[in-house]
Amino acid sequence: MKKFKIVFIVCFCFGKAFSQNTSSPYSIIGLGDIERSSFDRTSGLGHAGVALYGDKNMFVGNPASFSFLETRPFQNPFYLDLTIRYKNINYSGNAITSTTDNQSNDLQFKRLSFAIKPSPKWGLSFGLLPFSTANYSFVGVKGIQGGDVSFNANYDGSGSSNLLYLSNSYLITKNLSLGIQSSILFGQFSDKETILTDSILTTERNIFLVKPHFKGGLIYKGNINKNWAASIGATGSLKTSLNAQYQLTVKDGTTTLKSIDERRSNYTALPLMGTIGFAATYKSKYTFVLDYSGQNWSSLNYKGTNYALVNSDRISAGFQLTNYDTIRDKNVSISYEKNFLQAGFFYSNSYLNIYGQQIKEWGVTLGAGTQLKRSGLGLHATLEIGSRGTTNNGLIKESITQFGLSISYRDFWSTKKLNRRRYN
Repeated sequence: MKKFKIVFIVCFCFGKAFSQNTSSPYSIIGLGDIERSSFDRTSGLGHAGVALYGDKNMFVGNPASFSFLETRPFQNPFYLDLTIRYKNINYSGNAITSTTDNQSNDLQFKRLSFAIKPSPKWGLSFGLLPFSTANYSFVGVKGIQGGDVSFNANYDGSGSSNLLYLSNSYLITKNLSLGIQSSILFGQFSDKETILTDSILTTERNIFLVKPHFKGGLIYKGNINKNWAASIGATGSLKTSLNAQYQLTVKDGTTTLKSIDERRSNYTALPLMGTIGFAATYKSKYTFVLDYSGQNWSSLNYKGTNYALVNSDRISAGFQLTNYDTIRDKNVSISYEKNFLQAGFFYSNSYLNIYGQQIKEWGVTLGAGTQLKRSGLGLHATLEIGSRGTTNNGLIKESITQFGLSISYRDFWSTKKLNRRRYN
Protein backbone atom coordinates (compact mmCIF):
# COMPACT_ATOMS: atom_id res chain seq x y z
CA MET A 1 0.00 0.00 0.00
CA LYS A 2 1.37 3.40 -0.89
CA LYS A 3 1.15 6.58 1.14
CA PHE A 4 0.75 9.94 -0.55
CA LYS A 5 2.22 13.15 0.77
CA ILE A 6 1.33 15.97 -1.58
CA VAL A 7 3.30 19.18 -1.26
CA PHE A 8 1.93 22.00 -3.42
CA ILE A 9 4.86 23.69 -5.16
CA VAL A 10 3.64 25.55 -8.20
CA CYS A 11 0.61 25.90 -10.47
CA PHE A 12 1.69 26.25 -14.06
CA CYS A 13 0.27 29.15 -16.00
CA PHE A 14 -0.88 28.99 -19.59
CA GLY A 15 -2.63 32.33 -19.41
CA LYS A 16 -1.78 33.68 -22.83
CA ALA A 17 -3.88 31.14 -24.66
CA PHE A 18 -7.40 32.17 -23.48
CA SER A 19 -8.92 28.72 -23.16
CA GLN A 20 -9.83 26.42 -20.30
CA ASN A 21 -6.55 26.90 -18.46
CA THR A 22 -7.38 28.43 -15.08
CA SER A 23 -5.47 26.16 -12.72
CA SER A 24 -6.57 25.38 -9.17
CA PRO A 25 -4.90 22.82 -6.90
CA TYR A 26 -8.22 22.41 -5.07
CA SER A 27 -9.93 21.08 -8.20
CA ILE A 28 -8.05 17.78 -7.84
CA ILE A 29 -10.66 16.55 -5.34
CA GLY A 30 -14.16 15.34 -6.18
CA LEU A 31 -15.76 16.82 -9.29
CA GLY A 32 -13.47 19.83 -9.18
CA ASP A 33 -14.58 23.42 -8.73
CA ILE A 34 -18.38 23.50 -8.71
CA GLU A 35 -19.80 26.64 -10.29
CA ARG A 36 -21.71 28.85 -7.86
CA SER A 37 -23.00 31.21 -10.55
CA SER A 38 -26.04 30.87 -12.80
CA PHE A 39 -24.37 33.33 -15.23
CA ASP A 40 -27.48 35.48 -15.45
CA ARG A 41 -28.48 38.77 -13.80
CA THR A 42 -27.81 37.31 -10.35
CA SER A 43 -24.05 37.38 -11.09
CA GLY A 44 -23.88 41.05 -10.11
CA LEU A 45 -25.90 40.44 -6.92
CA GLY A 46 -23.40 38.23 -5.14
CA HIS A 47 -25.03 35.29 -6.96
CA ALA A 48 -28.17 35.77 -4.86
CA GLY A 49 -31.57 35.76 -6.52
CA VAL A 50 -33.36 32.43 -6.19
CA ALA A 51 -36.51 34.47 -5.45
CA LEU A 52 -36.14 36.74 -8.50
CA TYR A 53 -38.28 36.60 -11.62
CA GLY A 54 -38.88 38.89 -14.58
CA ASP A 55 -41.22 39.35 -17.50
CA LYS A 56 -38.41 40.05 -19.97
CA ASN A 57 -35.36 38.39 -18.36
CA MET A 58 -34.36 34.81 -17.67
CA PHE A 59 -33.29 33.69 -14.20
CA VAL A 60 -32.02 30.17 -14.81
CA GLY A 61 -31.09 29.39 -11.18
CA ASN A 62 -34.72 28.72 -10.27
CA PRO A 63 -36.75 26.70 -12.80
CA ALA A 64 -39.95 28.21 -11.39
CA SER A 65 -39.09 31.66 -12.77
CA PHE A 66 -39.92 31.04 -16.43
CA SER A 67 -43.70 31.05 -16.07
CA PHE A 68 -43.48 34.74 -15.08
CA LEU A 69 -42.06 35.69 -18.48
CA GLU A 70 -44.19 38.03 -20.58
CA THR A 71 -47.20 36.76 -22.48
CA ARG A 72 -48.90 38.79 -25.22
CA PRO A 73 -52.12 38.02 -27.06
CA PHE A 74 -51.54 36.64 -30.57
CA GLN A 75 -47.76 36.87 -30.12
CA ASN A 76 -45.15 34.32 -29.05
CA PRO A 77 -42.06 35.88 -27.47
CA PHE A 78 -38.78 33.98 -27.26
CA TYR A 79 -35.66 34.74 -25.26
CA LEU A 80 -31.99 34.00 -25.91
CA ASP A 81 -29.07 34.55 -23.51
CA LEU A 82 -25.34 34.06 -24.07
CA THR A 83 -22.69 34.59 -21.37
CA ILE A 84 -18.89 34.73 -21.53
CA ARG A 85 -16.46 35.08 -18.62
CA TYR A 86 -12.83 36.07 -18.20
CA LYS A 87 -11.14 34.77 -15.04
CA ASN A 88 -7.76 35.58 -13.51
CA ILE A 89 -6.25 33.85 -10.45
CA ASN A 90 -3.14 34.94 -8.54
CA TYR A 91 -1.57 32.38 -6.19
CA SER A 92 0.26 32.98 -2.92
CA GLY A 93 1.70 30.84 -0.14
CA ASN A 94 4.89 29.08 0.89
CA ALA A 95 4.26 26.39 -1.73
CA ILE A 96 4.63 28.93 -4.56
CA THR A 97 8.26 29.05 -5.69
CA SER A 98 7.94 31.38 -8.68
CA THR A 99 7.30 35.12 -8.53
CA THR A 100 6.44 35.29 -12.23
CA ASP A 101 4.51 32.08 -13.00
CA ASN A 102 2.04 32.60 -10.16
CA GLN A 103 -1.17 33.31 -12.03
CA SER A 104 -3.49 31.85 -14.64
CA ASN A 105 -6.22 33.19 -16.94
CA ASP A 106 -8.98 31.99 -19.20
CA LEU A 107 -11.83 33.24 -21.34
CA GLN A 108 -14.80 30.93 -21.91
CA PHE A 109 -18.36 30.75 -23.09
CA LYS A 110 -20.30 29.77 -19.96
CA ARG A 111 -24.01 29.68 -20.75
CA LEU A 112 -26.41 29.40 -23.68
CA SER A 113 -30.13 29.49 -22.82
CA PHE A 114 -33.42 29.76 -24.67
CA ALA A 115 -36.91 30.33 -23.28
CA ILE A 116 -40.44 30.50 -24.69
CA LYS A 117 -44.00 30.76 -23.35
CA PRO A 118 -46.09 27.99 -24.96
CA SER A 119 -49.11 29.23 -23.00
CA PRO A 120 -49.84 32.11 -20.58
CA LYS A 121 -49.20 29.89 -17.53
CA TRP A 122 -46.44 27.67 -18.91
CA GLY A 123 -42.79 28.68 -19.21
CA LEU A 124 -40.16 26.57 -20.95
CA SER A 125 -36.38 26.95 -21.10
CA PHE A 126 -33.56 24.80 -22.43
CA GLY A 127 -29.83 25.22 -22.84
CA LEU A 128 -26.35 24.36 -21.64
CA LEU A 129 -24.88 25.26 -18.25
CA PRO A 130 -21.46 24.52 -16.70
CA PHE A 131 -21.46 22.45 -13.52
CA SER A 132 -17.83 21.91 -12.51
CA THR A 133 -14.25 22.30 -13.77
CA ALA A 134 -10.99 20.58 -12.90
CA ASN A 135 -7.61 21.88 -14.05
CA TYR A 136 -4.36 21.57 -12.13
CA SER A 137 -0.66 20.95 -12.58
CA PHE A 138 1.80 20.73 -9.72
CA VAL A 139 4.77 18.84 -8.31
CA GLY A 140 4.57 16.57 -5.27
CA VAL A 141 6.51 13.99 -3.30
CA LYS A 142 5.40 10.37 -3.13
CA GLY A 143 6.76 8.06 -0.46
CA ILE A 144 6.61 4.27 -0.20
CA GLN A 145 5.05 3.07 3.03
CA GLY A 146 7.43 1.01 5.16
CA GLY A 147 10.54 2.62 3.74
CA ASP A 148 12.45 5.90 3.71
CA VAL A 149 12.47 6.21 -0.06
CA SER A 150 10.47 8.96 -1.75
CA PHE A 151 10.28 10.18 -5.30
CA ASN A 152 9.35 13.37 -7.09
CA ALA A 153 6.00 13.19 -8.84
CA ASN A 154 4.16 15.37 -11.34
CA TYR A 155 0.37 15.65 -11.19
CA ASP A 156 -1.68 16.96 -14.13
CA GLY A 157 -5.42 16.93 -14.56
CA SER A 158 -8.20 18.57 -16.52
CA GLY A 159 -11.87 18.16 -17.36
CA SER A 160 -15.32 19.54 -16.82
CA SER A 161 -18.95 18.57 -16.36
CA ASN A 162 -21.99 20.31 -17.81
CA LEU A 163 -25.77 20.31 -17.63
CA LEU A 164 -27.89 19.98 -20.76
CA TYR A 165 -31.15 21.14 -19.21
CA LEU A 166 -34.85 21.51 -19.89
CA SER A 167 -36.82 23.60 -17.38
CA ASN A 168 -40.61 23.62 -17.14
CA SER A 169 -42.56 25.94 -14.87
CA TYR A 170 -46.26 26.47 -14.36
CA LEU A 171 -48.32 29.15 -12.64
CA ILE A 172 -50.47 27.40 -10.06
CA THR A 173 -51.98 30.77 -9.19
CA LYS A 174 -51.07 34.25 -10.39
CA ASN A 175 -48.64 34.48 -7.44
CA LEU A 176 -47.29 30.93 -7.14
CA SER A 177 -45.11 29.14 -9.67
CA LEU A 178 -43.63 25.66 -9.49
CA GLY A 179 -40.86 24.37 -11.74
CA ILE A 180 -38.53 21.48 -12.41
CA GLN A 181 -35.20 21.39 -14.21
CA SER A 182 -34.55 18.06 -15.94
CA SER A 183 -30.91 17.74 -16.95
CA ILE A 184 -28.34 15.37 -18.30
CA LEU A 185 -25.16 15.82 -16.31
CA PHE A 186 -22.24 14.76 -18.45
CA GLY A 187 -18.51 15.30 -18.39
CA GLN A 188 -15.02 13.96 -18.83
CA PHE A 189 -12.06 14.15 -16.43
CA SER A 190 -8.51 12.97 -16.94
CA ASP A 191 -5.47 12.95 -14.67
CA LYS A 192 -1.91 11.78 -14.98
CA GLU A 193 0.64 10.97 -12.28
CA THR A 194 4.28 10.72 -13.34
CA ILE A 195 6.80 9.32 -10.82
CA LEU A 196 10.46 9.92 -11.59
CA THR A 197 12.39 6.82 -10.45
CA ASP A 198 15.13 5.00 -12.33
CA SER A 199 12.49 4.83 -15.05
CA ILE A 200 9.29 6.82 -15.63
CA LEU A 201 6.21 5.32 -13.98
CA THR A 202 2.94 6.86 -15.22
CA THR A 203 -0.63 6.33 -14.10
CA GLU A 204 -3.39 7.76 -16.31
CA ARG A 205 -7.11 7.86 -15.54
CA ASN A 206 -10.00 8.89 -17.75
CA ILE A 207 -13.49 9.24 -16.33
CA PHE A 208 -16.62 9.72 -18.46
CA LEU A 209 -19.72 10.68 -16.49
CA VAL A 210 -23.36 10.76 -17.56
CA LYS A 211 -26.51 10.77 -15.43
CA PRO A 212 -29.96 12.42 -15.32
CA HIS A 213 -30.23 15.12 -12.68
CA PHE A 214 -33.33 16.92 -11.42
CA LYS A 215 -33.83 20.17 -9.51
CA GLY A 216 -37.16 21.53 -8.29
CA GLY A 217 -38.07 25.12 -7.56
CA LEU A 218 -40.85 27.41 -6.41
CA ILE A 219 -41.49 31.15 -6.27
CA TYR A 220 -44.29 32.93 -4.41
CA LYS A 221 -44.73 36.66 -4.94
CA GLY A 222 -47.06 39.32 -3.61
CA ASN A 223 -47.50 42.98 -2.71
CA ILE A 224 -46.90 44.04 0.88
CA ASN A 225 -48.39 47.49 0.29
CA LYS A 226 -48.55 50.04 -2.54
CA ASN A 227 -44.78 50.64 -2.37
CA TRP A 228 -43.33 47.25 -1.48
CA ALA A 229 -43.43 43.93 -3.36
CA ALA A 230 -41.76 40.77 -2.09
CA SER A 231 -41.11 37.20 -3.14
CA ILE A 232 -39.68 34.04 -1.66
CA GLY A 233 -38.02 31.28 -3.63
CA ALA A 234 -36.45 27.91 -3.07
CA THR A 235 -34.69 25.20 -5.07
CA GLY A 236 -33.59 21.72 -4.13
CA SER A 237 -32.18 18.50 -5.55
CA LEU A 238 -31.92 15.03 -4.04
CA LYS A 239 -28.81 12.91 -3.74
CA THR A 240 -27.79 11.65 -7.19
CA SER A 241 -25.42 8.75 -7.84
CA LEU A 242 -23.21 9.20 -10.90
CA ASN A 243 -22.25 6.36 -13.24
CA ALA A 244 -18.93 6.44 -15.05
CA GLN A 245 -16.88 4.75 -17.71
CA TYR A 246 -13.58 4.25 -15.88
CA GLN A 247 -10.29 3.81 -17.73
CA LEU A 248 -6.94 3.24 -15.98
CA THR A 249 -3.52 2.64 -17.52
CA VAL A 250 -0.27 2.11 -15.59
CA LYS A 251 3.01 2.11 -17.52
CA ASP A 252 6.67 1.64 -16.65
CA GLY A 253 8.33 3.47 -19.49
CA THR A 254 6.60 2.08 -22.58
CA THR A 255 5.58 -1.20 -20.89
CA THR A 256 1.95 -1.45 -19.81
CA LEU A 257 1.70 -2.90 -16.30
CA LYS A 258 -2.06 -2.58 -15.83
CA SER A 259 -5.05 -1.62 -17.96
CA ILE A 260 -8.72 -1.28 -16.88
CA ASP A 261 -11.71 -0.21 -18.95
CA GLU A 262 -15.01 -0.83 -17.18
CA ARG A 263 -18.42 0.62 -16.41
CA ARG A 264 -18.81 1.65 -12.77
CA SER A 265 -22.18 2.24 -11.18
CA ASN A 266 -22.29 4.76 -8.33
CA TYR A 267 -18.74 5.92 -9.13
CA THR A 268 -19.39 9.12 -7.20
CA ALA A 269 -22.43 11.15 -6.19
CA LEU A 270 -23.94 14.57 -5.72
CA PRO A 271 -25.45 15.22 -2.28
CA LEU A 272 -28.72 16.72 -1.16
CA MET A 273 -28.61 20.42 -2.14
CA GLY A 274 -30.92 23.30 -1.36
CA THR A 275 -31.25 27.09 -1.56
CA ILE A 276 -33.81 29.44 -0.04
CA GLY A 277 -34.04 33.15 -0.80
CA PHE A 278 -35.98 36.35 -0.27
CA ALA A 279 -36.36 39.41 -2.52
CA ALA A 280 -38.02 42.77 -1.87
CA THR A 281 -38.58 45.68 -4.26
CA TYR A 282 -39.44 49.26 -3.33
CA LYS A 283 -41.41 51.33 -5.86
CA SER A 284 -40.22 49.01 -8.67
CA LYS A 285 -36.82 50.73 -8.44
CA TYR A 286 -34.83 49.36 -5.50
CA THR A 287 -34.41 45.59 -5.14
CA PHE A 288 -32.83 43.72 -2.22
CA VAL A 289 -32.03 39.97 -2.34
CA LEU A 290 -30.75 37.47 0.22
CA ASP A 291 -29.99 33.74 -0.30
CA TYR A 292 -28.78 30.86 1.83
CA SER A 293 -27.52 27.60 0.30
CA GLY A 294 -26.49 24.29 1.85
CA GLN A 295 -25.06 21.01 0.51
CA ASN A 296 -24.80 17.74 2.48
CA TRP A 297 -21.44 16.44 1.23
CA SER A 298 -20.55 14.67 4.50
CA SER A 299 -23.18 12.02 3.76
CA LEU A 300 -21.05 10.76 0.85
CA ASN A 301 -18.24 9.74 3.24
CA TYR A 302 -15.65 10.77 0.64
CA LYS A 303 -12.21 11.12 2.22
CA GLY A 304 -8.54 10.34 1.77
CA THR A 305 -5.15 11.13 3.26
CA ASN A 306 -5.38 14.64 4.75
CA TYR A 307 -8.61 15.57 2.96
CA ALA A 308 -12.37 14.97 3.12
CA LEU A 309 -15.60 16.32 1.66
CA VAL A 310 -17.66 18.12 4.29
CA ASN A 311 -20.99 19.94 4.44
CA SER A 312 -20.87 23.32 2.72
CA ASP A 313 -22.98 26.45 2.93
CA ARG A 314 -23.10 29.94 1.45
CA ILE A 315 -24.77 33.21 2.24
CA SER A 316 -25.12 35.85 -0.47
CA ALA A 317 -26.86 39.20 -0.76
CA GLY A 318 -27.26 41.97 -3.30
CA PHE A 319 -28.88 45.28 -4.21
CA GLN A 320 -30.12 46.59 -7.57
CA LEU A 321 -31.07 50.10 -8.67
CA THR A 322 -33.25 50.15 -11.79
CA ASN A 323 -33.94 53.18 -13.99
CA TYR A 324 -36.90 53.32 -16.37
CA ASP A 325 -37.70 55.34 -19.47
CA THR A 326 -40.71 55.61 -21.77
CA ILE A 327 -41.20 55.41 -25.51
CA ARG A 328 -44.19 56.40 -27.62
CA ASP A 329 -45.82 53.73 -29.75
CA LYS A 330 -48.95 54.76 -31.67
CA ASN A 331 -49.70 57.52 -29.15
CA VAL A 332 -49.29 55.08 -26.25
CA SER A 333 -46.53 55.57 -23.66
CA ILE A 334 -44.68 52.34 -22.89
CA SER A 335 -42.31 52.09 -19.92
CA TYR A 336 -39.18 49.96 -20.27
CA GLU A 337 -36.10 49.20 -18.19
CA LYS A 338 -33.43 51.60 -19.41
CA ASN A 339 -30.50 50.47 -17.25
CA PHE A 340 -29.60 49.06 -13.84
CA LEU A 341 -26.72 48.99 -11.37
CA GLN A 342 -25.92 46.14 -8.97
CA ALA A 343 -23.73 45.32 -5.98
CA GLY A 344 -23.43 42.20 -3.87
CA PHE A 345 -21.28 39.92 -1.73
CA PHE A 346 -21.04 36.25 -0.76
CA TYR A 347 -19.26 34.13 1.84
CA SER A 348 -19.05 30.36 1.73
CA ASN A 349 -17.58 27.36 3.48
CA SER A 350 -16.65 25.07 0.60
CA TYR A 351 -17.04 21.31 0.51
CA LEU A 352 -13.27 20.79 0.85
CA ASN A 353 -11.47 20.10 4.14
CA ILE A 354 -7.71 19.80 3.67
CA TYR A 355 -5.23 19.25 6.49
CA GLY A 356 -8.03 19.87 8.97
CA GLN A 357 -9.04 23.22 7.47
CA GLN A 358 -12.30 23.84 5.63
CA ILE A 359 -11.53 25.93 2.55
CA LYS A 360 -13.41 29.23 2.69
CA GLU A 361 -14.30 31.65 -0.08
CA TRP A 362 -15.62 35.20 -0.22
CA GLY A 363 -16.21 37.82 -2.87
CA VAL A 364 -17.81 41.11 -3.81
CA THR A 365 -19.59 41.76 -7.10
CA LEU A 366 -20.61 44.74 -9.20
CA GLY A 367 -22.94 44.72 -12.17
CA ALA A 368 -24.42 47.08 -14.73
CA GLY A 369 -26.80 46.55 -17.61
CA THR A 370 -28.78 48.34 -20.26
CA GLN A 371 -31.65 47.63 -22.61
CA LEU A 372 -31.31 48.92 -26.16
CA LYS A 373 -34.79 50.25 -26.86
CA ARG A 374 -36.75 48.84 -29.80
CA SER A 375 -33.93 46.42 -30.64
CA GLY A 376 -34.68 43.60 -28.21
CA LEU A 377 -31.02 43.52 -27.20
CA GLY A 378 -29.79 43.75 -23.63
CA LEU A 379 -26.27 43.86 -22.19
CA HIS A 380 -25.13 42.96 -18.68
CA ALA A 381 -21.54 43.28 -17.44
CA THR A 382 -20.23 42.07 -14.07
CA LEU A 383 -17.04 42.33 -12.04
CA GLU A 384 -16.17 39.97 -9.20
CA ILE A 385 -13.22 40.19 -6.82
CA GLY A 386 -12.69 37.51 -4.20
CA SER A 387 -10.44 35.03 -2.48
CA ARG A 388 -10.34 31.31 -1.77
CA GLY A 389 -8.12 29.21 0.45
CA THR A 390 -5.39 30.00 2.94
CA THR A 391 -1.61 30.02 3.20
CA ASN A 392 -1.66 28.00 6.44
CA ASN A 393 -0.24 24.45 6.55
CA GLY A 394 1.46 24.83 3.17
CA LEU A 395 -1.81 25.47 1.33
CA ILE A 396 -2.40 28.00 -1.44
CA LYS A 397 -4.47 31.16 -1.39
CA GLU A 398 -6.20 32.13 -4.63
CA SER A 399 -7.01 35.79 -5.33
CA ILE A 400 -9.70 35.76 -8.02
CA THR A 401 -10.84 38.46 -10.43
CA GLN A 402 -13.62 37.80 -12.93
CA PHE A 403 -15.32 39.78 -15.69
CA GLY A 404 -18.56 38.58 -17.22
CA LEU A 405 -20.65 39.74 -20.16
CA SER A 406 -24.16 38.53 -20.95
CA ILE A 407 -25.96 39.32 -24.19
CA SER A 408 -29.72 38.82 -24.24
CA TYR A 409 -32.12 38.99 -27.14
CA ARG A 410 -35.90 39.04 -27.08
CA ASP A 411 -38.23 38.87 -30.07
CA PHE A 412 -41.42 37.23 -31.32
CA TRP A 413 -41.17 33.97 -33.23
CA SER A 414 -44.72 34.26 -34.63
CA THR A 415 -47.41 36.92 -34.72
CA LYS A 416 -51.02 36.25 -35.59
CA LYS A 417 -52.83 39.00 -37.45
CA LEU A 418 -56.00 40.28 -35.89
CA ASN A 419 -59.23 40.26 -37.88
CA ARG A 420 -59.92 43.96 -37.65
CA ARG A 421 -63.51 43.65 -38.85
CA ARG A 422 -64.25 41.28 -36.03
CA TYR A 423 -63.22 43.82 -33.42
CA ASN A 424 -64.64 46.93 -35.06
